[in-house]
Amino acid sequence: ALGLGVAASAAPAATATATASAPIVTVNPVVLKDAAQGKEILLRVTAPRDGKQLPIILFSHGAQYSKDDYLPLTEFWASHGYVVIQPTHIESRALGLSREDSRIKDAWKSRVLDLRKALDSLDEIVRQAPVLKGRLDSKTVLAAGHSFGGHTTAALIGAQMPDMPVTDLSDSRVRAGLMLAPPGIMPGFLNVKWKADSKPALSIVGMDDVIPGFNDDWKAHAQYYYERQGGPQCLAAMTGMKHYLGGTLGTNRTEEKTPSAESMQQVERLSLAFLDYYAKGTKDWETVRTELLASRPPIVGLFECK
Repeated sequence: ALGLGVAASAAPAATATATASAPIVTVNPVVLKDAAQGKEILLRVTAPRDGKQLPIILFSHGAQYSKDDYLPLTEFWASHGYVVIQPTHIESRALGLSREDSRIKDAWKSRVLDLRKALDSLDEIVRQAPVLKGRLDSKTVLAAGHSFGGHTTAALIGAQMPDMPVTDLSDSRVRAGLMLAPPGIMPGFLNVKWKADSKPALSIVGMDDVIPGFNDDWKAHAQYYYERQGGPQCLAAMTGMKHYLGGTLGTNRTEEKTPSAESMQQVERLSLAFLDYYAKGTKDWETVRTELLASRPPIVGLFECK
């Protein structure tokens, strides 16, 4: 049987530009029955222990990971005033499905539907996580994701896929999207087109994120930025960083070969300023953007906006 747990913990220390962090609570798992997809969706929900009118971040994990990864970032955001909802998508190894399971080939679509289902089910999430009762700002929603989750985020904010059976999975409720090392132009997504009204975006990539024969140039991960016409959108490329940008995945995994506190500090700083701007109307993003366009710390190898 699936159990329900609520845990309080001290949040990570804030960066120099962030507001003071706060204690957080986690409810894990929240279980949503999705009749349309014929499955249950397991969620991890993390939030500040205190406060009201809390904006929502829908977070999509990378291929084969789960709701229980990426805690360095999701707990950081929660400690700065967000309710972070993390589903486990169908291709996650945590679910134990055969790699031949027919549902896995449609993960590109079901991932987006998972996030939309979570957004449609806020009342049920609150029922299972009563610590959130009366505290959600359901009209302020952002999306974020790493790797395959970056593609999922792109689809939510306006990326269309004419090569796929369903072209448009965007959701007007999502205000902006943060894409961390997204997969870029790859089989199945070769002709991505962006809607004219696509939402604001920030892409953060690693300049050593190269897989010979698959992505021979780190700029493959920046294709959503380069291929999209117009903005508002920005791109940050981290010097010497590979796919996990210095530590986004968390210490329970060994895939991070280039851990970097300096890179993580900048990822936290950039992401929080971007999210706060579109969720709370704060001006930190304007300040951070102006500073980086003028002069970058060595860990930020490239920063540009359009």
